[in-house]
Amino acid sequence: MIVNGAGTPSPRLDALLPAAAPFGAFGSTIQIYMDRRILLLALALVPPFTHAAGDAPIDRTTLKGLKAVGVVIDVIDPEVEKAGVTRDLMLTRLLSRLSSDRIKVDPGAMEFLGLRITAVRSGRGPFALSMTVGLYQPVLLSRNHDLRTSTQTWEVESVLLADSKILITACSESADDLIDRFARAFHATNPE
Repeated sequence: MIVNGAGTPSPRLDALLPAAAPFGAFGSTIQIYMDRRILLLALALVPPFTHAAGDAPIDRTTLKGLKAVGVVIDVIDPEVEKAGVTRDLMLTRLLSRLSSDRIKVDPGAMEFLGLRITAVRSGRGPFALSMTVGLYQPVLLSRNHDLRTSTQTWEVESVLLADSKILITACSESADDLIDRFARAFHATNPE
């Protein structure tokens, strides 16, 4: 017998369960299903609220006159690194792709591309990842020209779901796509 939140029997819910299915097994299936739905909903809602830059025409104007970029890889979640996606792997992949896309890389450049990988994993299931490539540039505050900082002026993002067996491939292909999108924006703003 299933009881509702008030502790009284709920015959309508009882009718939904097969007679042979123990409640514990069915309840854990519901919980896993709900956990995944909540996770996917959270991933769908987070990106629109967290970034200010994008790939719109106004964001692309910030690429005009850019000669070279540095490359920075944010710290990667230890679980993702354990699956083989390391900072060195991603750095090598980005540098190679930038070279093939004819983008000059200068480690001393003030402007830099940053790769951020945000990961979530429920138990032993697949990884849900958000991969973001953003261009960071030095800026001066209009109210205080002595205060200098770097801010993200252009950004693209990719969200993916991958099993640990294909995580390296999925992350590498996603990183390639993000850099190619940067290259298209860069070359559209800075025609040769």
